[in-house]
Amino acid sequence: MRKTLVSVLLLTVIVLACIDASANSWGLTGALYGAVESSKAWDDYSTLSNQQGPFAVMANRYHNALFYVDGSDRLHVYTTAVYQPGAKKKDPKLGYDGQTLDIRYSDREYYEFTNWNGEFQLAKAEIDGFRVTGVAGENGFAYQYRAEESGTTEQLVLPEKILLSGFNIELFPHSLEEVRHRNYMQARFDSGLNCLGTAATGGSYDADRPGRLLQPKKKGTAAVYSAPYGKSSWRAGKGKAAVGLSGDMWLLSEFRNEDGTSYACIRYSVSGRTQRIGYALCRDLGLPEITEQSNEPGRSFVHIDVTAAADTYLTDDPDVSQFRQFSVPKGTQFTCLGLYNNDYAYVSAGVKNGKFGHGGEAVWGFIPVRDLEPTFREKLTSVMEQLAGDWILEAGGSLAPDILHFNADGSFTAGSSEMEEGEDIVIEGAQSGTWYVTAYDPAMNLYWMETPYEMTLLFDNGRATVRGLTTEDSGFSLLFWEGGAGYVRLEDFPASGDGNG
Repeated sequence: MRKTLVSVLLLTVIVLACIDASANSWGLTGALYGAVESSKAWDDYSTLSNQQGPFAVMANRYHNALFYVDGSDRLHVYTTAVYQPGAKKKDPKLGYDGQTLDIRYSDREYYEFTNWNGEFQLAKAEIDGFRVTGVAGENGFAYQYRAEESGTTEQLVLPEKILLSGFNIELFPHSLEEVRHRNYMQARFDSGLNCLGTAATGGSYDADRPGRLLQPKKKGTAAVYSAPYGKSSWRAGKGKAAVGLSGDMWLLSEFRNEDGTSYACIRYSVSGRTQRIGYALCRDLGLPEITEQSNEPGRSFVHIDVTAAADTYLTDDPDVSQFRQFSVPKGTQFTCLGLYNNDYAYVSAGVKNGKFGHGGEAVWGFIPVRDLEPTFREKLTSVMEQLAGDWILEAGGSLAPDILHFNADGSFTAGSSEMEEGEDIVIEGAQSGTWYVTAYDPAMNLYWMETPYEMTLLFDNGRATVRGLTTEDSGFSLLFWEGGAGYVRLEDFPASGDGNG
């Protein structure tokens, strides 16, 4: 009898152990296992990589994602941080030493993120001889990287703060040329950065910053359109896209169209691997009507004509699936409303029978920044000849270097100025590059006051500056969306404190 009882107990232990192993088919341990196990959403997933501390790459047939559980046992799912199944990449290997996460696809492609004050920031990356290294400062790798490429001694600056929560491995620069273009587009759209963040925090959205949580707690659904024009707008889901009013959604911004109708731009989940960004009527979501639509530069959409520089795509889900709702042939033209984040531009167009052009339904969506070029504008050589010579910042904000020397052939040198009272100006930090002046169209909605021109500075180190430009007999002024800076001829600037130098 005792022998039988022992056998039964032993068999029970074995069965329970098998059940536990089966339940944890992911092979996860610790807090990460607990966070994944608590949700049915990940039942058909398995580990694509080794678990390293709180990190693992999980996958099902159609979806790969980096899973991370933080110190509060909160699960973070970062889809764009790893390649998707269609990329046909080898499975990544993870490394983690308690401070730095290493996502490694090979010895020639890896990405390192360091924990700085609770946020994992990109510290280093290499893709087939192209390298990006964080330039450490007082507050971590804040807003600046050094980019290099094998076979050249050239080094460029990438002035960004790149967080793991918003990192897009497929759209990250792979060459110095892509760094230059990325920097130029950031400068070109200085008045339209984080263009769907203007109604809330002002910052860009990502997996950890999804927007303001809305929970209407109502029955039924609300129609979701790609643009704030209702039935005259293209609608995803074969014309049936809708959001459940009993669930969660996130508010990105609000918009009052020309007819006076109020729409909310929202993000919501379609599945564990797909989200959608689109517009629903404010009244359907229980939000108040908008009494006035702001068109103030820097706090509203810009309108810059752009052209697809390569065959590309348009998506309504830039943060998760990046599902290609439309193919975009090279040469297709759009109006760009701003940059959504470092990787995607927010554009508008008309679409009819699946093709872009005039007429048809209005569609607003997201296209990779790397694949767009602003429409060419002719250089105004007569204005450039007028500005040739030496200039110094006299008043206003720091919108460009303090000292500027323009050559009429389109080259320039620049530097910062240091001056003690009663002493001559000392020029430091010499820089060089190319520059040009073009006409400005006020419909672009870029600057705090109307201006006839724009000045573009393209630095040899990869940086770029685009400003509004006004000229006067005594000098010129540069403008951005909320201020300006005035320059005078260097020979006309007082070199001493009493103004008589």
